[in-house]
Amino acid sequence: MNSKFKNIRFTRFRLAVCLVIFYSLSTYQIFAQNKPNILFICTDEQHPAISGFRGNPVVKTPNLDALAADGMYFTRAYVASPVCAPSRAAYMFGKHIHQLNYWYNGQAWPKDEVTWATRVTQSGYYTAHYGKMDSPGLYGKLGFNEEWNSAERPERISPGPDMRFDPEHPRLAKGHLEVKTFDINEYTIDAYTAGPKKYGQYAVDRPSINHALRFLENRNSDKKPWMLHVGLLMPHWPITLPQKYYDMYANVDIPMPHDAKFPNKNIHPALQHFQKWDGLDEQPSEEKLKNALRGYYGMISCVDDMLGELITELKKNGMYENTYIIFTSDHGDNLGEHGLMGNKHTPMEASVAVPLVITGPRVKQGVKIETPVSLVDMYPTIMNMAGINYTDPEMPGKNLLPILEGKEAANDRTVFSEWHGLGFPASWYMLVNEKYKYIYYERDRPSLFDMENDPKELNDLALNDDYSYKLKEFETELKNRIDPVKVAQMARKYHKLITDDGKELIFGEAPFPKSK
Repeated sequence: MNSKFKNIRFTRFRLAVCLVIFYSLSTYQIFAQNKPNILFICTDEQHPAISGFRGNPVVKTPNLDALAADGMYFTRAYVASPVCAPSRAAYMFGKHIHQLNYWYNGQAWPKDEVTWATRVTQSGYYTAHYGKMDSPGLYGKLGFNEEWNSAERPERISPGPDMRFDPEHPRLAKGHLEVKTFDINEYTIDAYTAGPKKYGQYAVDRPSINHALRFLENRNSDKKPWMLHVGLLMPHWPITLPQKYYDMYANVDIPMPHDAKFPNKNIHPALQHFQKWDGLDEQPSEEKLKNALRGYYGMISCVDDMLGELITELKKNGMYENTYIIFTSDHGDNLGEHGLMGNKHTPMEASVAVPLVITGPRVKQGVKIETPVSLVDMYPTIMNMAGINYTDPEMPGKNLLPILEGKEAANDRTVFSEWHGLGFPASWYMLVNEKYKYIYYERDRPSLFDMENDPKELNDLALNDDYSYKLKEFETELKNRIDPVKVAQMARKYHKLITDDGKELIFGEAPFPKSK
């Protein structure tokens, strides 16, 4: 074979290789451009039903209402545990907190678990997180390409026995009724670092939104699909907000929360324990309570405006139609309901339920889903949105994308939540389906509510002997899932409420007033 023929063959081979590479790159670019983007927005301490699309007659949430009209909204979305860090860890890892051995704020996030951010990044997405995550031990290591944390809670080994209720040192929830405002023009609108505390959570969230907006502005030059997580602190107390948002409600008659008695002797003894821990043992005037709610409503409207900024940027850059948007919160706030103020740690709806709105490509528009879902469902749902073939039998969540696209009915299911933290010397567990909510209080009687006929949870059916069979059914189901006593002891050992020799450290002679 002469050299001329060899050169021709080699040239043809190089041409073939180049064509394969060109075809592969072109195919990847087309594939990448067609893959949907994902925007996940998580607020902090947002009541599940204070929004226009949920029927609140006063609050102004035009952007959230429009988002709900463009997609699906869930009226029964629950967190794995109603407090910041455990809730966010649960939806980032897709597991319940007892599976993660993760019990309360300040504890280091597990390093042997994998976030969905890591998997989405590995699949070829360009990913970022800006704002609050509350991930001690994993700040900067959550799996995103970019990460900026607006506030970092220091890691602690264990809070010690003083983290449970001490009757001599209640939380002084009276401070939760105080409202402070400021002129929004005083704050640097283009700030990229957290501002002074006198500007409240706004000084933390404004930089987070600015980072997110800059991220979205730069995406048109990047051919990769992207995933962005934005963590906000509003409307978390203290009630500090720009004056213009307070003024939106200054002359509005705010709806009073139901069952707002301080103290409330009609609620479950465990809830009375939470109420004592709040420290609000005197009935505030109706005007003082409504004024606090005006400030809270104002913070929700401020969050809504920030959401609007993100949506405007998506539409300006032509990315809105190809972007899944998930809007939710890490927990709620009772906001005076049942006489609980500044408390987010109970199994009552305002605390353990959150808003959840999802929109995006092929998501059915304007659909309300009343079937219970959990934020642990976000892991498999995001995997499916990103086209990642991943399953884990240890993950309890359900992929919601077939429901969002109308390919699957939202069938009834039982959702689980739990609590092992502040304000309570024991633990509680919740099971909820479309019809009933069951609450197992360690060391006291259970509660049972008919959520269809009693959505405000005013009539505890556990006091009615006719429902003893239903209590037994739920208790059996709970114990088939976990050992509630063993899990509670695991949490108390972490909190150092059980000594090495097995002695339990509890304030007072009883964990809470015994039921009659």
